[in-house]
Amino acid sequence: MRQERHVGYEIKALSNLLRRKVLEMTGSTDGDDFTEMQVKLLGFLCHNRDQEVCQKDIEEAFYIRRSTASRLLKRLESQGFVIRQTVERDARLKRVTTTPKADALYQDIMERISSVESLLTRGLSQAEVEQFLNTVEKLKQNLM
Repeated sequence: MRQERHVGYEIKALSNLLRRKVLEMTGSTDGDDFTEMQVKLLGFLCHNRDQEVCQKDIEEAFYIRRSTASRLLKRLESQGFVIRQTVERDARLKRVTTTPKADALYQDIMERISSVESLLTRGLSQAEVEQFLNTVEKLKQNLM
């Protein structure tokens, strides 16, 4: 019995398979209680370390509410991964920067991502990957 295919369903199925493979390949060490969002946020901060990143930038980059961003940052700060510092030009703003502890974790995460990315795109040409990324961008724009 063949079922009709839907783009949303296929994206969700792919996401589930990817999440399962990432967990399988990376394992999880004892005490490693990071959420996926915390890892993404650390990656964003490390990748943009040469820029002034404030909480508002994080909210916009991840399409999250202020309360969600605040909660994420408080947890990462309490774990010693980020520091919030007042911006000289506006005392209301806090620049978010990573600590050496976060930088080391980021390097490990990047190695894991590279392994999973290689597996995920195995057998695809660069043109196919580019077309997929372009299509995903259009789908995201349709939902905004």
